[in-house]
Amino acid sequence: MMTAQEVDEIARELSLSAADLRSLASEPGFPELLQKRLEHAGLSEEALAVSHPDVLRDLQRVCGLCRDKPRCAADLARERRASPARYCPNEFTLTALGREAGANRGASAVDADQSYNAASVVSLTSSQPKKATT
Repeated sequence: MMTAQEVDEIARELSLSAADLRSLASEPGFPELLQKRLEHAGLSEEALAVSHPDVLRDLQRVCGLCRDKPRCAADLARERRASPARYCPNEFTLTALGREAGANRGASAVDADQSYNAASVVSLTSSQPKKATT
Protein backbone atom coordinates (compact mmCIF):
# COMPACT_ATOMS: atom_id res chain seq x y z
CA MET A 1 0.00 0.00 0.00
CA MET A 2 1.26 3.47 -0.89
CA THR A 3 1.52 6.31 1.54
CA ALA A 4 -0.45 9.51 0.98
CA GLN A 5 2.83 11.28 0.22
CA GLU A 6 3.70 8.75 -2.51
CA VAL A 7 0.25 9.15 -4.07
CA ASP A 8 0.66 12.94 -3.99
CA GLU A 9 4.08 12.70 -5.67
CA ILE A 10 2.79 10.45 -8.45
CA ALA A 11 -0.25 12.67 -8.99
CA ARG A 12 1.96 15.76 -9.19
CA GLU A 13 4.23 14.05 -11.76
CA LEU A 14 1.14 13.27 -13.87
CA SER A 15 -0.30 16.79 -13.43
CA LEU A 16 -3.33 15.39 -11.60
CA SER A 17 -4.84 15.94 -8.21
CA ALA A 18 -4.51 13.05 -5.79
CA ALA A 19 -8.31 12.64 -5.89
CA ASP A 20 -8.28 12.42 -9.71
CA LEU A 21 -5.47 9.86 -9.60
CA ARG A 22 -7.40 7.71 -7.11
CA SER A 23 -10.54 7.97 -9.22
CA LEU A 24 -8.69 7.01 -12.41
CA ALA A 25 -7.06 4.05 -10.67
CA SER A 26 -10.40 2.75 -9.42
CA GLU A 27 -12.30 3.04 -12.73
CA PRO A 28 -11.06 0.57 -15.35
CA GLY A 29 -12.20 0.53 -18.95
CA PHE A 30 -11.74 4.07 -20.16
CA PRO A 31 -8.75 3.50 -22.50
CA GLU A 32 -10.85 1.30 -24.77
CA LEU A 33 -13.72 3.79 -24.80
CA LEU A 34 -11.47 6.71 -25.69
CA GLN A 35 -9.70 4.69 -28.36
CA LYS A 36 -13.03 3.88 -30.03
CA ARG A 37 -14.19 7.51 -29.75
CA LEU A 38 -10.94 8.58 -31.41
CA GLU A 39 -11.46 6.05 -34.21
CA HIS A 40 -15.01 7.28 -34.77
CA ALA A 41 -13.64 10.82 -35.06
CA GLY A 42 -11.08 9.62 -37.63
CA LEU A 43 -8.19 10.10 -35.22
CA SER A 44 -5.22 8.00 -34.17
CA GLU A 45 -4.02 7.92 -30.58
CA GLU A 46 -0.45 7.49 -31.83
CA ALA A 47 -0.71 10.52 -34.14
CA LEU A 48 -2.20 12.64 -31.34
CA ALA A 49 0.61 11.59 -29.02
CA VAL A 50 3.01 13.18 -31.52
CA SER A 51 0.99 16.18 -32.70
CA HIS A 52 -0.96 17.11 -29.54
CA PRO A 53 0.42 15.21 -26.52
CA ASP A 54 -1.08 17.64 -23.99
CA VAL A 55 -4.51 17.40 -25.61
CA LEU A 56 -4.32 13.59 -25.62
CA ARG A 57 -3.47 13.54 -21.91
CA ASP A 58 -6.40 15.84 -21.22
CA LEU A 59 -8.73 13.63 -23.28
CA GLN A 60 -7.54 10.62 -21.29
CA ARG A 61 -8.04 12.37 -17.96
CA VAL A 62 -11.51 13.67 -18.84
CA CYS A 63 -12.60 10.30 -20.22
CA GLY A 64 -11.24 8.51 -17.18
CA LEU A 65 -13.17 10.75 -14.81
CA CYS A 66 -16.41 10.71 -16.84
CA ARG A 67 -19.49 9.34 -15.07
CA ASP A 68 -21.22 8.30 -18.31
CA LYS A 69 -18.93 5.36 -19.15
CA PRO A 70 -21.79 2.82 -19.13
CA ARG A 71 -23.77 4.89 -21.65
CA CYS A 72 -20.68 5.48 -23.78
CA ALA A 73 -19.80 1.77 -23.72
CA ALA A 74 -23.36 0.85 -24.73
CA ASP A 75 -23.29 3.31 -27.65
CA LEU A 76 -19.92 2.04 -28.80
CA ALA A 77 -20.99 -1.60 -28.43
CA ARG A 78 -23.85 -0.87 -30.83
CA GLU A 79 -21.30 0.86 -33.11
CA ARG A 80 -23.34 4.01 -32.75
CA ARG A 81 -21.45 6.83 -34.41
CA ALA A 82 -23.97 9.56 -33.67
CA SER A 83 -22.54 12.51 -31.83
CA PRO A 84 -22.63 11.97 -28.06
CA ALA A 85 -22.53 15.76 -27.50
CA ARG A 86 -25.24 15.63 -24.86
CA TYR A 87 -23.17 13.57 -22.47
CA CYS A 88 -19.54 13.28 -23.67
CA PRO A 89 -17.31 15.90 -22.05
CA ASN A 90 -14.67 15.30 -24.76
CA GLU A 91 -17.00 15.78 -27.72
CA PHE A 92 -16.02 19.36 -28.54
CA THR A 93 -12.33 18.50 -28.45
CA LEU A 94 -12.84 15.36 -30.56
CA THR A 95 -14.88 17.33 -33.09
CA ALA A 96 -12.23 20.04 -33.37
CA LEU A 97 -9.43 17.50 -33.74
CA GLY A 98 -11.45 15.57 -36.34
CA ARG A 99 -12.00 18.74 -38.37
CA GLU A 100 -8.30 19.57 -38.18
CA ALA A 101 -7.35 16.07 -39.30
CA GLY A 102 -9.92 16.19 -42.12
CA ALA A 103 -8.60 19.54 -43.33
CA ASN A 104 -5.04 18.21 -43.27
CA ARG A 105 -6.04 15.07 -45.20
CA GLY A 106 -7.92 17.18 -47.75
CA ALA A 107 -4.96 19.50 -48.27
CA SER A 108 -2.52 16.65 -48.85
CA ALA A 109 -4.94 14.96 -51.27
CA VAL A 110 -5.24 18.18 -53.28
CA ASP A 111 -1.45 18.58 -53.35
CA ALA A 112 -0.98 15.01 -54.57
CA ASP A 113 -3.70 15.43 -57.20
CA GLN A 114 -2.21 18.70 -58.45
CA SER A 115 1.25 17.14 -58.66
CA TYR A 116 -0.13 14.22 -60.65
CA ASN A 117 -2.02 16.51 -63.05
CA ALA A 118 1.03 18.74 -63.59
CA ALA A 119 3.20 15.72 -64.41
CA SER A 120 0.54 14.44 -66.83
CA VAL A 121 0.42 17.73 -68.71
CA VAL A 122 4.19 17.80 -69.09
CA SER A 123 4.38 14.21 -70.30
CA LEU A 124 1.47 14.60 -72.74
CA THR A 125 2.56 17.85 -74.34
CA SER A 126 6.18 17.10 -75.09
CA SER A 127 8.73 14.39 -74.91
CA GLN A 128 11.13 17.11 -73.76
CA PRO A 129 9.59 19.13 -70.89
CA LYS A 130 9.75 22.86 -71.49
CA LYS A 131 9.37 25.63 -68.99
CA ALA A 132 5.85 27.02 -69.04
CA THR A 133 5.41 30.75 -69.65
CA THR A 134 2.60 32.85 -68.31
